Amino acid sequence: MIFMVTNWYPFHKEEEVAKIQQKVPQKFPPYIKKWQLFGTADGRRGLKGYGLVYTDPQKVDEAGIYISKVMSLFTEVEGYTWKVEPLLGMRDIQKLQSLKI
Repeated sequence: MIFMVTNWYPFHKEEEVAKIQQKVPQKFPPYIKKWQLFGTADGRRGLKGYGLVYTDPQKVDEAGIYISKVMSLFTEVEGYTWKVEPLLGMRDIQKLQSLKI
């Protein structure tokens, strides 16, 4: 399972977010296989970040809870918002297309 974590925060909160980012553990639990981060400016909304989180498909619930716990660290930053969405890979989409209801 892959989760996409999207976040936004004001430009002037960048240093505050960076300080909190240092608190995030550098070693993830074994069910988090990889967490890639990307970012860009998002006009008036400030900075926008994307995280692709690759997880063990057998531990989706645990991974979702862990991701939410990490992201909750940033809620003290005024104007910081985030959301988590499950993504479907092409194999999953093909399975979905062949599924009979």
